[in-house]
Amino acid sequence: GSPSPVPAVMLLHAPTRLPATLEAAVQRVRAAARTAAERTVDSLGLAAMSAAGIIQRDALIGAQFELNRKLAIFALTFNETLDQRVSREVGLLEGATSSSGFTSWEALSLVDDREVEMQVLADRLALEIGHHCEWEIRELDGYLATVLNLDRTQPERNPLRTEVIGMALIKAVEAVADRPETAKVLVTEVGRALALLMRETYGAIVSDLSRAGVQPASLTVRQRLGSAARQA
Repeated sequence: GSPSPVPAVMLLHAPTRLPATLEAAVQRVRAAARTAAERTVDSLGLAAMSAAGIIQRDALIGAQFELNRKLAIFALTFNETLDQRVSREVGLLEGATSSSGFTSWEALSLVDDREVEMQVLADRLALEIGHHCEWEIRELDGYLATVLNLDRTQPERNPLRTEVIGMALIKAVEAVADRPETAKVLVTEVGRALALLMRETYGAIVSDLSRAGVQPASLTVRQRLGSAARQA
């Protein structure tokens, strides 16, 4: 018989396709987050064994149990949040406003006094990732400027900047942690693991884009100016 129709809900929420090169980059970030979570399950067990006190040990064991049990939910939430934010940043989702609005904390479903604490943790996470891969991010800014048809490198328009990844991680932790102390442990520990992985991940994305023939924006502008000078 004829294929069953696609539900309208799916059509409403399906994001417009990203450029293939950017989609591949997003896939690398997703893989890094999944790997970071898996490594954290192992590292939390080791940390619990050497914990200074019972309270700390229980917090680490509790966080390990929750993350291990809900690893698939963590990955799914991270992926969905990252996809939505990247699509918004690129301006593909309906109702998109300025790019600066998408890392605002109003967009998060945080409640009570957890909001400030989680914001601090996420900001720290973005800084930590940036600290480990400052050069790689700067290089990626140039390549993605070309992919997104920007005239020049604009770090705040990079849809894979550390703040966007930090937000996706916070949402993923929210999805698996029932208690504030568990959330705090997971943001810190998964964040640390992800920060170490992102240098290699950003570097791999840059290599992919280079192999795909993408010229970084700063280089493209220099070449354009050079050819204009030769024609003059």
